[in-house]
Amino acid sequence: DSTDAYLFGELAFPVFDPAEESIGTISVRLLVDFDRLVTVIRTPEGLPTGVAMPDLSDLPPPGSDLEAGACMWLLLDRVAREIHDLVKAAEVRAEQVEKLLIHDEKPPPDCRKQLAQLRNQFLQLGTLIHPTLSVVEAIIADELDLRDGSDENKRDLFTRDTEINLISVRNMLRHAVQRTNYWTDNLQTLQDSLSDYLNREQAKSGNRLAAVASIMLLPTFLVGLYGMNIDSGYFPEFGWLNGYLLAWILIVVITVVQVVVFRRKGWLSSR
Repeated sequence: DSTDAYLFGELAFPVFDPAEESIGTISVRLLVDFDRLVTVIRTPEGLPTGVAMPDLSDLPPPGSDLEAGACMWLLLDRVAREIHDLVKAAEVRAEQVEKLLIHDEKPPPDCRKQLAQLRNQFLQLGTLIHPTLSVVEAIIADELDLRDGSDENKRDLFTRDTEINLISVRNMLRHAVQRTNYWTDNLQTLQDSLSDYLNREQAKSGNRLAAVASIMLLPTFLVGLYGMNIDSGYFPEFGWLNGYLLAWILIVVITVVQVVVFRRKGWLSSR
């Protein structure tokens, strides 16, 4: 927002919470005129221990020769670089999960949770980038500025050099928008791939159970048919043409044939 004498507003400084694997914001309120840039960082209540407050000590101190508009550029550049680093870190994790799924390797047990966390991070980054990008574009387009003096000696808060420097900030933020949009859609595709993988694994488990049940069924039937009650002193069944020896041969042959058939189908393999 702006008045005739100063600009005031609020920037969302992104921070990463490693405990929750999520991205939050720290409010940086600012007031800028031709003489100074004042920033106020509000510490939120219940700030997690793993989240660090923004360190703006590298910005020009009060009383420096740098103009207030240029200080504003450095602050926006700092926010944009922080966003860029968070997008890059999320991309590295997403690429690792994508590699496992694309190459049909076994994904980690918490793969679904990781995909959900990463997609949430990219969505959170998207909500941070767009307002910041709007401010930068408004400054470059002279839609957000302060002017002092007469038409002959007009002075702008954001000089032409500052606007040129902000072009790199705008490009960085636009690139971050493209990457967050890409990964938001791609992670949805990866979630579908994970669902397909889990369905295939479930089908393989069902096939293995069916194969084992089929292998055990016929031998069990033959054992039940013959009874296999062996009396140590009386074995007339061994003298029969279709006695116990035939039953045992059938059990072995049927079991071997079924194992070979199911292995060729892949029902008994580990993959």
